[in-house]
Amino acid sequence: MTRLGIERLNELGDRENNEDAIYPALGQEVHHYQRLFLVCDGVGGQEKGEVASVLLSQAFSEYVEANSHEASLHKALCHAEEQMVQTMQQRPETQGMATTLTALYFDAAHRSAQVAWVGDSRAYHIRDGRILFKTKDHSEVQSLIDMGEITSEEAMMHPKRNIITRAINGKVSAQMDHQLIANISVGDYFLLCTDGLMETLHEPEFPEIFKAERGAEAIRQLLLDKALGHTKDNFSMYLIQVKQMSEATDASEEAEVATEVQLRARQKAHPYFSKGSS
Repeated sequence: MTRLGIERLNELGDRENNEDAIYPALGQEVHHYQRLFLVCDGVGGQEKGEVASVLLSQAFSEYVEANSHEASLHKALCHAEEQMVQTMQQRPETQGMATTLTALYFDAAHRSAQVAWVGDSRAYHIRDGRILFKTKDHSEVQSLIDMGEITSEEAMMHPKRNIITRAINGKVSAQMDHQLIANISVGDYFLLCTDGLMETLHEPEFPEIFKAERGAEAIRQLLLDKALGHTKDNFSMYLIQVKQMSEATDASEEAEVATEVQLRARQKAHPYFSKGSS
């Protein structure tokens, strides 16, 4: 069983509405042996971005939790896209909605984790302040970096820095990138975050911020303090510290997880999402 220290944010920022969504959502209990984490950012400028992000996170997590024996993140995305299509057909006001997705799934049996993403919400694997892995943004500025036309520093202030090249919209099947992380150690951090947090969090600061002795709760507060009043965007994250990696499974804990999954499946967390529409 993987035991985790878990901290999260899902903040409005300087916006009138919150187009970010996370899973497990605020208000939902999150266990130290939780396996799936998501962050989604409804695409700005599109209709009902807040609907897209919540719907996607609910449909994606519902599929993964119900099919944990295979944990196919690709199949989960296909299921979520089907839900988006049905919602747009039944509720015309949601036409044009879209969202990013970044997912992290722990596989305790193999002491590994899967990362999958569409868009520019990021995932980092961090050890002793060093970035061992980070997702590559699907964005205009990342394309310019890859072509050598701008530097990473120039990208932070580029006028096209908020334009993404991939999103999940239910109209065209999204291409999701994957990464298997097999070298997990106790003490490692995983950070999943929307671009609003990255406006105030810069990679050269990671060695100082993610000190092993600081702890996940203190890091969460530090990131919150850095972002509040300094970003105009919504900002959300999951910060996960690996406390234990073991192949052993506690039957009582698995039963508790199953009960929690069933409860979440019955929840109607958003007026535009209904399992009955499937």
